[in-house]
Amino acid sequence: MRFSNGILVRAVSAVVLGAGMLFLAACGSSNVNSFLGVSIGLAPSTRSVAPGGTATITAKVTSGSLTYTLSPSTFGTLTNPSATGVTYTAPTTVSAPTIVTITATSTASTGVSAPVQIVVQTSPAIALQVGGKTVGPQTIGSGQQLSINAVLTGDTTNAGVTWALSPSVGSGTLTNVTATSVTYVAPGITSSTPATLTATSAANTGSTSTIVFTVLPGNAVPAAAANVAALTTGGGPVAPSTNSFYTSVTVCIPNSTTCQTIDNILVDTGSEGLRLLQSEMTSVVLPQLGDGAGDYYNNCVQFADGSYLWGPEAAADVYVGGELATVINTGTRVGIPVQLISSGNPTVPGACSQGGTVNENTPTLLGANGILGIGPEPTDCFVQGSDECDGSLGGILPRYYLCASSGCATSDSPVTVSAAGGQQLYNPVFAFSADNNGSAITFPAVGISAPAADGALVFGIGTASNNAIPGTATGLFLDSSDFITSVFNSQTLSSSFIDSGSNGYFFPSSITVCPKPNDGFYCPVATQTLSATTQDGSSHTKTVSFNIDAATNVFNANDSAYGTVGGPFAAGSFDFGAPFFYGKTVFTGIDVSGQAPFYAY
Repeated sequence: MRFSNGILVRAVSAVVLGAGMLFLAACGSSNVNSFLGVSIGLAPSTRSVAPGGTATITAKVTSGSLTYTLSPSTFGTLTNPSATGVTYTAPTTVSAPTIVTITATSTASTGVSAPVQIVVQTSPAIALQVGGKTVGPQTIGSGQQLSINAVLTGDTTNAGVTWALSPSVGSGTLTNVTATSVTYVAPGITSSTPATLTATSAANTGSTSTIVFTVLPGNAVPAAAANVAALTTGGGPVAPSTNSFYTSVTVCIPNSTTCQTIDNILVDTGSEGLRLLQSEMTSVVLPQLGDGAGDYYNNCVQFADGSYLWGPEAAADVYVGGELATVINTGTRVGIPVQLISSGNPTVPGACSQGGTVNENTPTLLGANGILGIGPEPTDCFVQGSDECDGSLGGILPRYYLCASSGCATSDSPVTVSAAGGQQLYNPVFAFSADNNGSAITFPAVGISAPAADGALVFGIGTASNNAIPGTATGLFLDSSDFITSVFNSQTLSSSFIDSGSNGYFFPSSITVCPKPNDGFYCPVATQTLSATTQDGSSHTKTVSFNIDAATNVFNANDSAYGTVGGPFAAGSFDFGAPFFYGKTVFTGIDVSGQAPFYAY
């Protein structure tokens, strides 16, 4: 996937920031009726409560009084309702984390209401930590060990946890087992192996927490480390996937241990920012970002085929492997902006939908549970130091909208947002405390096809022993529009790019196109052995050799990795998608102070 003039080019089937700037709109909600002049604002004292715990909802209403409703209606109680607030008390027994919605409705104006959501956790809450830090899914080397601690909140009996490892055979062993800690010993393996460690509260078996490990063989390049996240083409929310590079991320309410791990996240070097399907956020409610006056920011991504992604911005601490993406403001983690792709059928401004009717808001439509955009820019608005969203370049991209909590209108216009104000989606890599100047993707070679390919995503470039650019690699600096040039079949394609979010080589050619429904791919009569020369404006060049086979012949319901598929693309562009990454390590350098954006391979 690749941004170009505000449009995300989608394959078949877009500076240095100031510190400490996220503005959370009181972690609350509001609804504004400008005709009647009635507005409601709500702010919860907490976004997460334990069984039997309470949350105070502070309310402000410009006229009249308020009534309150709870959904699910029997999941806890509301007490002390007034025009200034209400108290929510969670039930004392909770079998699974549950999201409750408290809605305040004006008695002075029909239809004016405001909701706020709270997560009721099982008790005690369990946070799993490595080295004193909460972590997401981990990579670990064959035979290596890792110590894990369970930090419990609300464990009044000090009963601690019990530990379990799955699968029961071949996933390793547990040693040094106590009620609050354990050492995981990875098995000796020759190919990547998954394992899941689960901690279950001894006081309440409904309270659990897990860490997912990917055990890498001793000959894996790079070796397992804190700055390495596992990648795979296998699985996916809708099988079979086609050349989709998936990883897992853990998102948390900022500065808390209330977290959720989400798998099948598409890793995309062609865009910036973390985008998550709201439907997959089943146990964490992230605070939405607003202007402090009752309105909230929404983000729009437009695809060239007329579909789009739409949904609110929220703040989250984001863990990928052993790395944490967040902003520190006066000593407190305030998270980074992420997009929550709205479920259902929300009203979308016409400037975003542009006549399209499909919001890619399900795993089936998106082909993933979210997108991890780790492209060459620090936010989704910057291109070579120029901010396309703050109005400084004239005009406004149809990317950000400021709407009431009740939703947007089709007539709403895009608004300017600034990186310094914390309204633009961050490239999560840029928000790491270290290893934040880029990333590398490495995969083994794949022939025509394979059941799956397992690779690695390495954070940082030249910041650790495992992420140096080898002397055999060629670096290509991006031009002022973040493109490189490729020369293919006597065509000079000056708007070319390397994009892990595309599932094939896409380029203009006279090669025969496949019949429907695979008409996004080429179907030559015989294998085409081709080459393209990539180059930048500084006379750096490197030739890429590749094969194209008939997609209809190689697509196999049991495979997810394809090394020889490609399809037609716009004149002037070559999209080096997923097959390009097989058999090599590809670096993406971020446009940061002292470093221009680049590719290297």
